[in-house]
Amino acid sequence: MVFKPNSLSDFSAFAKDYQARFVAAVQAWDLTALDAITKVMVKARQDGRQVLIAGNGGSAAIANHTECDATKGTHVAGQPVLQTRSLSANVSLLTALGNDIGFESVFERQVVYYAQPGDVVLLVSSSGNSPNVVKACERAKEMGLTTVAFVGFEGGKLKQLADHTLHVQVPNYGIVEDLHQACVHLITQFLKEVWEAQAR
Repeated sequence: MVFKPNSLSDFSAFAKDYQARFVAAVQAWDLTALDAITKVMVKARQDGRQVLIAGNGGSAAIANHTECDATKGTHVAGQPVLQTRSLSANVSLLTALGNDIGFESVFERQVVYYAQPGDVVLLVSSSGNSPNVVKACERAKEMGLTTVAFVGFEGGKLKQLADHTLHVQVPNYGIVEDLHQACVHLITQFLKEVWEAQAR
């Protein structure tokens, strides 16, 4: 049962409740799913393919952060780069597409613009039901691309659509986003260590 605070003096109890739910979510991490997703990223680098990432709101920030950590954060001098592109990052393009075509198409249209055969599309959505992210996943599958989803709550439509899914089955946006970002850190730090070892 989630603790509901009534006053500012309830912070300690609220924090301990959040901490307990966060720890439980970490302990429930689906490491098998994460292993499969890591292998998808490795194959993309080996094949010279790119990873396109999309998300709204806090998940847009995770998409942008993923581009940083997966490209710059895993790069080893003299080795190929894991090429990533956040479809949430270009405000001018997002607003042009939203205004001229419709917000539901802002990611789907970028998949059409940028994706090449063999690419990967990573969709981040706490609910798993964001129409523009779902539409991007549907388009990616039509194009024969590999799709990966980070979802929360009950998983939504993305859980059923994507080829690979990491599901944080927690009904709290903060904890879901915390774990999605932690997944990015886990995968990218692992890849950095392995690729540095291989380069030695």
